[in-house]
Amino acid sequence: MKITRTYTIFTLLSLLFLFSKQIYSQSIIFPQNYFRSPVDFDITLSGNFAELRNNHFHSGIDIRTFTTGKKVYAVADGFVSRIKISSGGYGKAIYIDHPNGYTSVFAHLDHFNKDIEEFVKSYQYQNNTFEFDLNLKNNEIQIKKGTVIAFSGNTGSSAGPHLHFEIRDTKSEHPLNPLLFGFKIKDTTPPKIFNFYAYPLDSASNVNGLNSRQSFPVTFYNNAYHLKGDPKLKLLGNIGFALETNDYMDNTWGKCGIFDMKMKINDTLISSYSFEEFSFDESTYINSHLDYELNVSHNKRIHKTFKEPNNQLSIYSKMKNNGVFQFKKSTGYKIDFFVSDANLNKSSLRVYAAGNEIEKIFPKDNFDVLMNYEKENTFKKENIELKFPKNSFYSNIPFTYSCEQDSNYLSDIHYICNENIPVHNYYTISIKPKSIPKGKSDKLLVVRIDAKGEIINEGGIYFDSSVKTKSRYFGKFAVSADTISPTIKPITNFHLKSLKGQKSIRFTIKDELSGIKSYEGSIDGKWVLFEYDAKNDLLLYVFDRKRLAPNKNHQLQIKVTDQVQNQKIFTSNFIW
Repeated sequence: MKITRTYTIFTLLSLLFLFSKQIYSQSIIFPQNYFRSPVDFDITLSGNFAELRNNHFHSGIDIRTFTTGKKVYAVADGFVSRIKISSGGYGKAIYIDHPNGYTSVFAHLDHFNKDIEEFVKSYQYQNNTFEFDLNLKNNEIQIKKGTVIAFSGNTGSSAGPHLHFEIRDTKSEHPLNPLLFGFKIKDTTPPKIFNFYAYPLDSASNVNGLNSRQSFPVTFYNNAYHLKGDPKLKLLGNIGFALETNDYMDNTWGKCGIFDMKMKINDTLISSYSFEEFSFDESTYINSHLDYELNVSHNKRIHKTFKEPNNQLSIYSKMKNNGVFQFKKSTGYKIDFFVSDANLNKSSLRVYAAGNEIEKIFPKDNFDVLMNYEKENTFKKENIELKFPKNSFYSNIPFTYSCEQDSNYLSDIHYICNENIPVHNYYTISIKPKSIPKGKSDKLLVVRIDAKGEIINEGGIYFDSSVKTKSRYFGKFAVSADTISPTIKPITNFHLKSLKGQKSIRFTIKDELSGIKSYEGSIDGKWVLFEYDAKNDLLLYVFDRKRLAPNKNHQLQIKVTDQVQNQKIFTSNFIW
């Protein structure tokens, strides 16, 4: 590995490599055996590409490491094109561009190799920041295939020790499915199907005579999945379907996402999609691809086989009539679902149905206004105003509103539509408070109260008699004020005065309402590197002999500021 600070043009070598035969009906042919494994042990996964997550598709694979500190290797020659460090998200992450047009990404790292770690620390001290996002030129940090670049960790929003690994198209920055690049991962286990869902999609449609989503448990026998008890469904009108399905791999119990889904009705292909790649710009459309209500209310993430008119995901290769099928009276139907993983393991479900002979028009629910997803929408009442840009919704929505008084807040609680309906684009909320603590208008913010009663800060600025903010959620909103400073609680025992023999200084820092905006530590008046682990509320300084003299008296100061500028300062003297 070579590290320089010169900026000469990096000459890309022409590389010859073999391409694999096409898997499935892939539109892209991915190189096989070009990339080596990013680890030196057999890979098992706790998550895979395009797995359904809250508000996004998973953009890589999660390699199980069980502990931190496992060696992470460069998968091919290239150069470090980006280093990003954050208290949440990917935590410590490194990006390597390769001559064949791909970029490998490694995230949730504990630390980097010696040379890269010193480069990172030098940048942090030069800029007085722990968090940064730095793009590098192609000859600053050159990497050879098989070089140890970092060590696995649990930084950022990681829920446990693992290595998040991605392959992206360098030019488009689209994440690609790493399982299509020939990595050796044992997988002979087909996807599993748990539940089947049927949706009447207008007031003239029904499933077994009902005009609401119906669910049916699934069982496995004779090498295929069937509805439990093999009922013959009665369907009429425009109906959509969905499956609760996950993939599983050998030697792990981790739930993974499927690769491919197809639906046929009477042997005609109605819908088909696969997860080869996607764009980060379209990832939020996941809230239309899955059943958002089931995700919010029951933490179930299911795949629809139909799509709403404003679902612009590029994964769909076939969507006849958007995957919606019109069932007619006196007709028999055979509905087949085919689910596959990236290693060609397949599962199928067959459902039999007949056109329902009973026709009925079901009454519509009451609503205040029907909002058109193709237009801008506004809503205004005495103490609230809402502005929705075009394409805020995936289809036209029946919008509802109500409010109630609550002495716990500085305004009424405003019930903005239904929290089980997704919002794609940020919209503007303006709420007039009924009272303001004297001299505290700069501490006002809008909060959202979720179904569990938890309070989430949605931000806000007091302007023209209202608190204004943006949100991408429906639900209960109110105005509150944050006048309480963050808390700083030392984990390190400063009563000892002497910290000789200790490796670090640790604090727990929290803010109960608006959230932490910034944090800063200094020793003897000079900025020092405190790392912030947001998920654990942990602020950590590791003693650095290169930058801190041992066997001397030192004065420490910690300063933490929340989102509305409340500030807390902690000071202490120590010997190290």
